[in-house]
Amino acid sequence: MADERQPQPSRDSPNDVLADGQAPEPLPPRDGPSSDDAADTVTGAHATDTSAVQNVSTNYGTVVAVQNITDIQRLRGTPLPDEWIAARLHPYLPDDETTKAIGALLVAYRVAVIHAGAGTGRYTTALHALTSQGVRVIRQVRREPNEGVDLEGLRDEDTGWILDLRDEEETLRPGFGFHLREVEDHLRTMRSFVVVVTHTDTWAHVAAEAAERSHPLAPPDALRVLHAHLECRQPPISELDKWLTADEITQPLNHAAPAEAVRWALIVIAAVDLNDSTAEPKDFTELVGAVVQSAHNWRRTLRIWHTDNTDSAHRNYLLAAAALDGAPAATVYEAHTVLSEALDDTPQLTQGQHGPGIIELTHRIGAELGNDDRIRFLKPGYAEAVVDYFWVDRPHHVAAFTRWTAEQAATLPPGLGVPLAERVTQWVTRYTLAKQSFTVLRAVATHWAKSRHLQQHAQELLVAAAVDPSTGKRAREQYLTWAKALDTNELTHSRHTPVILKQVLAGALSQLGPAYPRIVLKRLSELAANTADTTVANAVGDALTDLWEQPALQNTIRATLTSWFTAAQSHHTAAARRAFLHLADRTTLDGTPLLLVRDASRPDAWALAGWRCALDDEANIRLQKAFDTWLDSALSHPHLQPAVLKTFTEAVFRSDADRTYLAPRFLVLNHAAYGWEPSRAAAQPTERTRLRDALVMALREADPTAPVRLHHAPDTA
Repeated sequence: MADERQPQPSRDSPNDVLADGQAPEPLPPRDGPSSDDAADTVTGAHATDTSAVQNVSTNYGTVVAVQNITDIQRLRGTPLPDEWIAARLHPYLPDDETTKAIGALLVAYRVAVIHAGAGTGRYTTALHALTSQGVRVIRQVRREPNEGVDLEGLRDEDTGWILDLRDEEETLRPGFGFHLREVEDHLRTMRSFVVVVTHTDTWAHVAAEAAERSHPLAPPDALRVLHAHLECRQPPISELDKWLTADEITQPLNHAAPAEAVRWALIVIAAVDLNDSTAEPKDFTELVGAVVQSAHNWRRTLRIWHTDNTDSAHRNYLLAAAALDGAPAATVYEAHTVLSEALDDTPQLTQGQHGPGIIELTHRIGAELGNDDRIRFLKPGYAEAVVDYFWVDRPHHVAAFTRWTAEQAATLPPGLGVPLAERVTQWVTRYTLAKQSFTVLRAVATHWAKSRHLQQHAQELLVAAAVDPSTGKRAREQYLTWAKALDTNELTHSRHTPVILKQVLAGALSQLGPAYPRIVLKRLSELAANTADTTVANAVGDALTDLWEQPALQNTIRATLTSWFTAAQSHHTAAARRAFLHLADRTTLDGTPLLLVRDASRPDAWALAGWRCALDDEANIRLQKAFDTWLDSALSHPHLQPAVLKTFTEAVFRSDADRTYLAPRFLVLNHAAYGWEPSRAAAQPTERTRLRDALVMALREADPTAPVRLHHAPDTA
């Protein structure tokens, strides 16, 4: 269905300019390593403005999901693919002096620190420097924000490492520069290199410790960057010389950062491509005007249009056409009617042919109706700008609009509904970056979470915001706030968090675990501790189980939960209990509990600590369920009975060091044992009753204050 969005010769040309349809090569939402280094790649990343040109083709949900996976793999230290590196170096402008200077640092010290301001190309300069050294692979050092750095833990040979410290809120601890000195011998032994990329202000705190290992990066001239991106475009840009000399394009880039030049280059490319796709191409002057307006998010054009078009039906048609850019005209017309109802507009009843039809409405909003009867905007970035304008202009209707997008995405055919969800996901992420507000993101995620067809898209939206280099830190902080808030079923509650949002948040955190394990576990713990809703608790448990199944994260999960088992904060211990019991209830294919060590000589220390923590709570369904799983396993696999009984008899003691026998734990276990196999009057002994009684007797005998049972005393079974 890729041809569905290809513009066809116009049957009804818009009244002014180009419009925003499908470019031949859609730009990924976060195709570069960071928005501040968008200057390094022709496809760029989020620019510093919401007017980045982006259109989503009919790819059935792969754009955002695949990009999220790519970002997470990069953050967790997976080798960067050669084609990924090549794409970012394609338009790179190497500077001979910079290349020589950084190369000399790497040869002499195996370490180089590249520092400069945002948008100067630090990451791509690091890629170029490491590529020049001929290393086998290039990887990013796995590290959570503001976490300490131990470069001696890098054991891969012949590897170029990038330590990404570009976040302006990063802090470098005293001694970091000395560590860069100390790691030289280790890196030389490994035949590896490390390039640190950071902000000059961040580096200044420790610069004196390793000044000779740093290089202040002088960014290339913005006009040179513009030239490089336009000149390397294939097929070549039409009238390239005019674009490179047009004052309207070049003057705003005087003294601009390279990232701004990339943003303008992307708009020019999109404008030319869209113009080539229409039956009535615009002249160069009109194209330049469209590029300038797009660079300013079409705000002036849209303000004038809304001032001149006060009829809400026309405005709703514009908004529906923008959200459904490329959809059949009949679909857009029907959707704009539904949107009017969602926004509480009173539709004007029309009879016969009274009122404007599709052709007139499409002409009025400046869109193009192709021969395939699909409506497209052929103005670069215009569809997103329309939605952005609405979010700013009508904040009280954000919730209603997001409900409408959810309904449309869920009810339209996949070829229309999925691209809508993808498109809105990217727009919301950029809007959040530009406005530093999570109102729209929360509304969209919440209303999408309510639809089973869009729950995965809601998760992907939350993941996209969390891994974005610019919004990520604030998004992860916002998720912590949502996790701590009380439950509510009211979707628009300002203080409490809807349970459906908590559910998809848990799923999103599961995806983020490989990149931010400690951050994720903290938020999952707060979700677990601040909910009374079973579906949320299950979502948290599922997330922990998903993370547990990744061997690289098991030690982190163990360490984190261990610290919570005995924490002074009750919400931490509550979360630890819930998480542990969910893991304790999981089994292998043969029914053996995942946490059970089959060595009968002694229990697993971590599982024992978890059971002790769980038994400090009152008897509950979660504990009973996990307990039942262990007893069922012991019944099915008799060779496991010693390990199971030993674990529970040891769990009644305060700790391995403190052998205080805690009666409340005994009572909880006793209750669980009879919950697993109740006592029945005059019933004959069974394997279940014998196992239950063996456990109860072992628990009683472990009590140092209990009378010693005579050897000839009969069993209870």
